[in-house]
Amino acid sequence: MDAIRDEPSTTFLIHRCLQGEMDAWSLLVERYARLVRSVPVRYGLTADEVDDVAQEVFLALAQSLHEIEDPERLSGWLATTTRRFTWRALQRRRREQPIEHPDDADPPASTDPSSVSSFALEELLSGWSRQEALAQALRHLPTRCQELLHLLFLDERQPDYDEISKRLDIPKGSIGPTRNRCLQRLRTLLEGIGITHPF
Repeated sequence: MDAIRDEPSTTFLIHRCLQGEMDAWSLLVERYARLVRSVPVRYGLTADEVDDVAQEVFLALAQSLHEIEDPERLSGWLATTTRRFTWRALQRRRREQPIEHPDDADPPASTDPSSVSSFALEELLSGWSRQEALAQALRHLPTRCQELLHLLFLDERQPDYDEISKRLDIPKGSIGPTRNRCLQRLRTLLEGIGITHPF
């Protein structure tokens, strides 16, 4: 147990977790809890929603531990997974939001870009008034870009890179660069209709 307490590597912790050691799991959650919680906080989720997202993320991690290819890059996996669960929480909030008469409703509060360190597709989706513009822009992207962005950001099954690689018949190593090119195309389309710096 002493080895676990001496700032073990993430690789070591995951190995011990896979052996069923609860102390290792507790330390793994403690190590990454701040990172996970920071994502929904930046999106403006409530404390209860943040707790729900964190629980969902760590449950997903527990179920996927044996699939983590590079444990020392777990922070990237967690950030991506947390953004997906945060987007889903925002979607649930929108579906549950009561419809008000336009004359009685207050205008929606805008998100201050300075309060967010980096923009992603989910953050654009959190602006309800922009969803139709986004949908139109997505339809103007090449089919491959549409499919890739949907799998990465909109598919509730949250396919991993292995599955995306098989589904789209592209090398796993090209998914990241292709995603960036597709997002740049999407950004250009959105700026063309007056939505600037969406992500």
